[in-house]
Amino acid sequence: MMVPAHVLSGMVCLHLGQMVAKRKDGRTRWSNLPEWTWLALGLIFAFLSHAVVDTLAIFTYHDGSPSGSLFSRLVFWGWMLGGAATIAWGLWTNVRYGYGMLMALIYDLWDHYLLRFTDGVLDGFPAGFMSRYTHRFEVLQLHRLEWFLLDNLFAGVERHYGDPRFVMVEILFVGWLIASLAFLRRWRPLIPGGEGENPNGKSRQYPP
Repeated sequence: MMVPAHVLSGMVCLHLGQMVAKRKDGRTRWSNLPEWTWLALGLIFAFLSHAVVDTLAIFTYHDGSPSGSLFSRLVFWGWMLGGAATIAWGLWTNVRYGYGMLMALIYDLWDHYLLRFTDGVLDGFPAGFMSRYTHRFEVLQLHRLEWFLLDNLFAGVERHYGDPRFVMVEILFVGWLIASLAFLRRWRPLIPGGEGENPNGKSRQYPP
């Protein structure tokens, strides 16, 4: 899927990490674990979320391109601008969301940019190298987890990447993530140690 789905998933996963490691009153569930356990779990969930979200992308329109048809360009730039706005809002709201967003996007940053660019450098910068998958570092690609899920859980399932009607599936998915994040921000706001945050940005102290 596109950027908004991934960054929203990364933010939601931080809340999920906190729910696993901390009680609702802010206390850790297991006294022998360090305070940052919730963050570590959230980052692991955010990292894994990319593979899950991209696996589900077989049910979404994925042919958005800045050089395609008018519809394709609208979809591409709509998701890009939506992603930029979501990242800006997340960082402005709580800088810790940036960690979750980065972990949710690291698949693409590593595979599509770093590995491809390195491959292009070693091949002498052939034309269009940044639009092709790396051939030299396939074993290092993080998307191998996504391909594993597709091959084992969705083998033979029809892909809808090129069907414009399925852009609605991603819109609905993003809407569900937004609603989930809004609920989690009120029900289980991110808590550093014993201190929590109200939805209006003010802090409150939990009892010991």
